[in-house]
Amino acid sequence: MALTTHHFNLDPKQVTIAALGLLDRQLTLGGLPARYSELNFTGGIGDVINVNRESRGIPVQAAGITAPIENPIKGDKTKFAAASDRPLPSAPRLAPKGFINESRFPVQLTTLAQNATTLSMEQVAFDLRQFGSQVLSKLTRGFAEYFDDTTATFIKSSINRAALTAGQKAAVGGDVAVTLPKADGTPANMSARALALRVALVDARMNMNLAQVPASERYLIAGPEVEAILLKDPEFVAVDYSGDTNALRRAIVGRIYGFDIVIHNSFGLEAYLFHKSAMLLVSACPAIPMGAVQGSIQNINGVATRMLIDYDYGLKADTIGLDTMYGLSTVAEDPDYSVRGTLIGEKFVRGLKIAITESTT
Repeated sequence: MALTTHHFNLDPKQVTIAALGLLDRQLTLGGLPARYSELNFTGGIGDVINVNRESRGIPVQAAGITAPIENPIKGDKTKFAAASDRPLPSAPRLAPKGFINESRFPVQLTTLAQNATTLSMEQVAFDLRQFGSQVLSKLTRGFAEYFDDTTATFIKSSINRAALTAGQKAAVGGDVAVTLPKADGTPANMSARALALRVALVDARMNMNLAQVPASERYLIAGPEVEAILLKDPEFVAVDYSGDTNALRRAIVGRIYGFDIVIHNSFGLEAYLFHKSAMLLVSACPAIPMGAVQGSIQNINGVATRMLIDYDYGLKADTIGLDTMYGLSTVAEDPDYSVRGTLIGEKFVRGLKIAITESTT
């Protein structure tokens, strides 16, 4: 007689891939950093993963060209110098040799993120009909919220140019501060508040450009208070992405001065501007334990996640869980990075903070 089995027949590999697909679409702030993952990592929390940092372009030098040869017969415009009139080059004419200098920097795995749910035999038999919507989406939603919260905390503490010296700030600019007029609700006041904020954004854009930060994939992260100031500005045109199912695209309320504006409740009257390459999310998975009934480790879009399915004999219940180890880091420049003759070195310049205060009068 055939054994009775539940109606899901879960394939751990396919379920993990589906979970990561759902997670990727539910991330808002967690979807901003660049990503790097390892599936065969053998360490644990507190260990580091070394990540290659791309070098900037190899400089070009003008060399190896002889000076123009004048016509030996003065006043004759029809007779020109012959090849025999040209002297041999006095110096080697080989192109200067550059070097692809991809330095490595460590990213520490600081967090073990995990969640799980227990499914009793009664739930499996009578209550669950859609595993994806009833179980998997709830697990991944919790993951996405945690990723977003930890990313918000990291942005507040790390996206700034406080480590630059006075000379380096003179070359590439520092953080930006702005004081807004006290709100009184009048049209003139709303325009004045928006104008002050837009001037600060222009200054921040200039500082990003001075540091040679790529113009594409730039983000402005702010809270609802900043969003309200911008939306009340008659010159600001919001862009509606509400038809997109991706959480990050839904959070983008518009674009200003080359920055996609992402609004998140973790932020107040403050703003952070950075390029996608400014932050790096590094993730790795522990090995599947020997006692697990089933398990799978997968990587989707740079996020490594492990799913385990186990059975609790005492409760007569299945346990399904997701977990990953991860860490966040800002990306500093190469040791020899300089701007306008000023050595910047291994400092963070791919983002900055706009400190916003309101006048009390």
